Amino acid sequence: MPRVLIIEDEYALAAALSTVVRRLGAEPVVAASGLGGLEKAQRQKFDAVLLDIGLPDMSGLKVLATLRANPNPPPIVIITAHGTLDNALEARRLGAHDYFLKPLNLAEIQPQLRALLELPRNEAPQTAASPAPAIMIGDAPDMQRAFAIIAQACATAVPVLLTGQPGTGKTLAAEVIAAQSTPHTLVIFRSDEWPTDQAGTVLAQCLERSKGGTLLIEEVGSLSLPVQATLCRALAQAEQRILATSSLPLLEFISQGRFREDLYYLISVLHVALPPLAARTGDLPALATAMLQRAAPDRELPLALESLAALKGYDWPGNVRELVTAMQHVAAVCSAAPVLPRHLPEAISSHSQESKHLDEALRRALIAWVDQKLTCPEELIPDYDTLLAEVEKPLLAELLHRFEDKPTRLAAALNMNRATLRRKLRELLGKE
Repeated sequence: MPRVLIIEDEYALAAALSTVVRRLGAEPVVAASGLGGLEKAQRQKFDAVLLDIGLPDMSGLKVLATLRANPNPPPIVIITAHGTLDNALEARRLGAHDYFLKPLNLAEIQPQLRALLELPRNEAPQTAASPAPAIMIGDAPDMQRAFAIIAQACATAVPVLLTGQPGTGKTLAAEVIAAQSTPHTLVIFRSDEWPTDQAGTVLAQCLERSKGGTLLIEEVGSLSLPVQATLCRALAQAEQRILATSSLPLLEFISQGRFREDLYYLISVLHVALPPLAARTGDLPALATAMLQRAAPDRELPLALESLAALKGYDWPGNVRELVTAMQHVAAVCSAAPVLPRHLPEAISSHSQESKHLDEALRRALIAWVDQKLTCPEELIPDYDTLLAEVEKPLLAELLHRFEDKPTRLAAALNMNRATLRRKLRELLGKE
């Protein structure tokens, strides 16, 4: 019977993974620490390993490196709740077969584990990792998914499509992928910089220069249909790796006849969707700190709590690119710590004042609502749970709408248990 080592300190997850392993006809062996997992791996032979990065006694990456250093190591799958692009790339470099994000979808991991149990040994991809730029950090679920796919892209040579709003880091992510390619030659074609009658000629030149290397096509949705046909032929010949970025709605363009459907599928073997900065405000403290360190490497400029609140309250239409500029502004005007709201660009600090006005308006509305509820005799005042439900119902309805009626995405964004959210949606909104 095949044997699978599960190195995971969360009891409930370890139990769930054990159930998946048993369904596949294999024997699960659980270790709750890195050291415990290494000891079990020394005593027994395993056909696969499921390894959490966030272990209580050591990094899962250190465990991965130790396991992979053994002769004839088993295939290893990394599990993480708070990964970074550096972690994803390092896991791939060290030989991890795959990289799954918490909360785990067990329906996805089961077929992957089944395939791993059938693999010959020593087939893990090996790539040379280079440090990820500071801009590519974050714990937001959408960013974690992007990191995992970027790591997969670094371990292969297939075409990759990177999408997202302007300023989300598409080109930087593409450069990270290209840096892992062999050879490292990267040619960049910026399609939106050339008039239609010249774009085809320039693209042909870039295709010729990038043979044997990587061609990055920025804003591929801006290409005319004849130039798209040229790119389709180049992809068929496979003389270079193609990376493409787009901030335009390519699927909509396909339905409108403005973008070739065959080209879309040719360039999107892997698809990295980079989220807008406003959708991952929890990452702002780490991102802003990294940008400040880059802008002022010789100074320590911690952000005051009021400044962090201002950053989180801003809507960031320019995304990470705007944050870079904002932190460069701070480095230029702030001579001594801490960074106060007055050191931030005016657009951000004034938006902070608007947020304070909204908070005050909400407070006044809540006072008026409570006054209205307390006008009845004391014995008729609704109990607290009833009052809370009246507040929660419109709040949850609006949040669900903002997350496109997808409870799983909403639960992840709110750091809320999915079962708890679904119960509240059922009780308050009648939604299953």
